Parts: sequence; C-alpha cells; structure tokens
Amino acid sequence: MNTFTNPVHRGVLADPFVLKWNGRYYAYGTPAYGPVPVLTSTDLVEWQAAGEALEPPAPGSFYWAPEVAYDNGRFFIYYSCGDDEGRGHQLRVARGEGPTGPFREEGPVLDAVDPFTIDAHPFRDDDGTWYLFYSRDFLDGERVGTGIVVDRLVDMVALAGERVTVARPHAEWHIYERGRQWYERVWDWYTLEGPFVRRRAGRYWCFFSGGAWRAPNYGVSCAVADHPLGPYEPVGGADGPAVLKTVPDRAIGPGHASIVTAPDNLTDYLVYHAWDPALRGRHMCVDRLEWTPLGPVRSGPRVDDQPWPPEPDFRDLFGGQVAGAGAWHLEGGRWELGSDRAVQLDPSSGGAVAVAAAAPTGDQLVELNVARRGAGGGGAFGAVMAWADRQNHTVVEIAPAVGAVRWRTVAGGAAAGAGVLGRLRGDFDAGRFHQLLMACRGGSVEVRLDGVPVGRLPAGAGRPGLWCGEGAAAAFAGFAVTSLGGSA
Repeated sequence: MNTFTNPVHRGVLADPFVLKWNGRYYAYGTPAYGPVPVLTSTDLVEWQAAGEALEPPAPGSFYWAPEVAYDNGRFFIYYSCGDDEGRGHQLRVARGEGPTGPFREEGPVLDAVDPFTIDAHPFRDDDGTWYLFYSRDFLDGERVGTGIVVDRLVDMVALAGERVTVARPHAEWHIYERGRQWYERVWDWYTLEGPFVRRRAGRYWCFFSGGAWRAPNYGVSCAVADHPLGPYEPVGGADGPAVLKTVPDRAIGPGHASIVTAPDNLTDYLVYHAWDPALRGRHMCVDRLEWTPLGPVRSGPRVDDQPWPPEPDFRDLFGGQVAGAGAWHLEGGRWELGSDRAVQLDPSSGGAVAVAAAAPTGDQLVELNVARRGAGGGGAFGAVMAWADRQNHTVVEIAPAVGAVRWRTVAGGAAAGAGVLGRLRGDFDAGRFHQLLMACRGGSVEVRLDGVPVGRLPAGAGRPGLWCGEGAAAAFAGFAVTSLGGSA
C-alpha cells in the first residue's frame, strides 16, 4: 500500500483551496508575497507548479485566500487584497478561461459596505443556486471580532445584498489578540474565518477556522444548518477546535481548510495549512475527513504515514496516463485519444461509442466530462451506461437543441424506454466542459450535471463509456469509474 506524509507541498502555501476539474486537481493559496501560484496534481499528493493565477499585486499589497469556482465554462477566482496585517482587504473577483488563468478582475469590490472582507468561499447548492460565504468584522456583542456571513450570488460577480450571519466568535479559544489596536480602538479581538461548506445528508456543514493564525490555538471546527442561509448551530468545539487541532512540535495552527473528493469521487479530504515546528512557513497538508452519522469528527492533522487517497477502479485522463492496451472498445465515428482529451471528430456518423472495456460492470460511480466540438448544435452527447452491444444499452445525453438532459434505453435493437431527466439552463454553453456524475445502484442511475442533481433513470449494471449521437462531435476528459459493489 502506498503511503504519504504531510506536508504534500514543501513550498509556502497558506489558505489552500483545491478545485477538481476534468479529473485533475488545481491548488491555489496565499503566497508569502507576489502572485497567486497554481499547482496541479492527479492524486492530491504529488504536486507540480502550473503557473500564476493573478498578476503580482501593487507594491506593499498582498493577496489572501483565493478560491476558484467553475460555472458554465468560466472560472472565477475570489480573493482579497490589502496590506500584510489586513488593512484595506476587501473581496474581489476575477474571471479566466482556464483553471490556471490568467484571471482578469471583474467589476468593483463585492461588498462595498464593509472596510474589511476576506476569505470568500463560493458554494453551489443542489438547486444550482450559488452563495458566497465570507468573513467580516463585528464591533458589538460579547466577543468583538471577525465572523462569517453568507449572501446569495445573483451572478458570479455580484452579491444580492441580502447577507445574513452564519457564525460569530462564541468560545474563548477563538481569541485572536488581547489588546489589539484596530479601528482606532483597543479590543480583546476574537476571530472566525476561512469558511467552507459541505452539503451532506440534506444538511449544510460550515467548516471554519478560529483563533490566531500565527498561534497554536488556531484550528478548525464547524456549524450546521438546514439551509445555506441558516440559521447555523455550532457543533462541539467549545473548549477547542473539533476537527483540526495543533499537534505540539509537529503541526502548529492547522486551519483554513477546503474540502475535495479523492479520485474515487467518494472520499472527502481536508486540504489545509499548518506551520512547521520552527514556524518558518505554512505548508499544504491533506487528511481524510472522517464523517459519522452525527457529522465530522477529529480528522487531523495527521503527522504519520497515511494511505494514499483512494483511486477509482478505472481512470483515463487521456494524456500522459494511458489506461492500458485494450482499455477501450470503439464503435463508429472517428476517435482520437490523447492530449488530455478523447475526441470524436465525425459529426456525420450515425452514433459513435467508446466503451471502457476494462471498467467494472457492477454497481458503479461514473465521472465523465464532456464538451461539444464544433459549432453544430443538432446532435446529443454524453455517456453510455450498461453497454452490452449496439442492440442493448442505455444512453445519458446532453441535448442542447432541445435544452435537456435525457435518457434512452435500447433492448434487443428496439426502443425500450426514454425520458427527460432535467432541463438545461437557458445560457448553457455546450462548447464548454460539463461534468456528468452517474451513480448506478440496484438497477437505477442517479445523474448529476455540474454537481446539480437532474434525475434518476432505470438502468442495470454494465459497461460505461463515451457517447456521441447522430450529428454530434464531442471532446471527453477525466473519465473515472469506481465500483460500488453489487453484481459483476
């Protein structure tokens, strides 16, 4: 069994955020100085430099806590900029065409009312609505200091102006500094910051960091609600951080965590920073996030060897990592596999399929990223499920011409069922990559498009693969299949 030890990146990278896109991971974080760096990985452990997301800030200014959202083919990076102690920091957003940028700033600051706003976290709910969680200062109440609020994003670059409070400092371990000089007064200052939200079993878990980012009291706890706008109730951690807590002489002040799924698309991992024992810098670490029926529990920091994040049973990134000889069975069309893409080039074909011949056939979780190739809009494209042959299979397809995600089943060469799973958004950009995630269990398949549930269809176990209907050419990326058990 392969193992790894934290930190996973030796350079300084505080407030790390990881985006998964087209089967690869992209990490962003607060640099010691200068531009926002981008790292990339296929496994969350081995990282390589991939460029710079933002141009260097003005002299004397620093970027803090960038996070990136992908929406309908565009990338949006949220960050703040000000001096090294926080003065002047307000939230901004920039847009890019790829995960490594370059990003160009869009419009004014996001919250012009507050003089101090940091740590933006964009969150998309299951109905497709985007929210922005972030931190601001509160100058009233029992514990004065920085807390967390949330507002709805009316588009990706503007807030609705309806913010509500998520969490304020509520425990003594949240102390940031006693006798802090701030806003021309002296305060005993408390801090909650670095929000990150995960929806699980119908509830919304807002992870946050509390305390002083330079000190051992810094760590991660959470609050929970039944709606993204709350109200939120703290979960444990009254006497100290409940999820991540300092390990003396090993990992100091672990915090500002983001959450990402492992390559198997099932297992959650915390990505966070921690100081080395000599306090020379904050370094990126990853630990498995442990869930119970009552919520998350102490999940680190791990300072010993731990298992590599779990891989899917079958994966092909179509560039540099080939699934192996005989991995794909091709029928129809004209296929090219390589350069991070599998492309079906012939829209005149009467339907083309690439079946993952080496993938498991039982209950499974299938990830597929797909974009239309060319300007034509008549054809549909997506995934083939439960493939036996051209006479027996099920298709889940994006059909831009009718604005829908739909399914069709063929049995014995004849139509055996069809339906519409959901509607595409009015501005759906079929020429950009979109993720289909399909969970096949017990004779039915639950389908998500770009993380949003679109419906369920009847389909049994069988080979999954890539599908282009008549009149369609498409590019595919980041294909993965994870067994969920069941018949083979």
